[in-house]
Amino acid sequence: MQILEIYQREADSFAGIEAMLEGQVFHVTRRAYWRSIVEAGGVLPNADGRLPTTFGSSSNSYFKNRGCVSVFDYREVTDETIEDYRSRCSPLQPARGENEGISIIFFKASIYEKLIPWTKWKEDNALREMVVPHGEAGHPGPIALSEVERVVHLKVTEDPTSLASRLRHARKRAG
Repeated sequence: MQILEIYQREADSFAGIEAMLEGQVFHVTRRAYWRSIVEAGGVLPNADGRLPTTFGSSSNSYFKNRGCVSVFDYREVTDETIEDYRSRCSPLQPARGENEGISIIFFKASIYEKLIPWTKWKEDNALREMVVPHGEAGHPGPIALSEVERVVHLKVTEDPTSLASRLRHARKRAG
């Protein structure tokens, strides 16, 4: 398994990192959770909600409710639609702001045949549950570390002159 460390200034373009995601299946977690994944021997499903979440409220997630690991599936996303899907649930969003960064876990093609596509959500008429159309898939059960091709630990460093940084600091002062 290849492990890369990338440091990115928040004011710089994320185009290079976004290009890395194209055509891939990957899971995103906070960098702080990577050690637990290694200790567990893989990425575990969070059906009982005991594991911390990286993407806000996942209490009613379609794949979580079925004992699956949610993954980003960017194998078939077209250029015309990718911006729409990424804006719904950007895999890079948790890297922004003041935190330790994220780990992007890229999987080997050997897991692809096991993936449950987001369209199953539609077939099941589970419209009250959350899913990211065209960008999310579920892997039934854990995904072993042996199925990990590479991991990118991404840390976004603050640019004190950026608008995002100034807004964050203004909110802290006001709050």
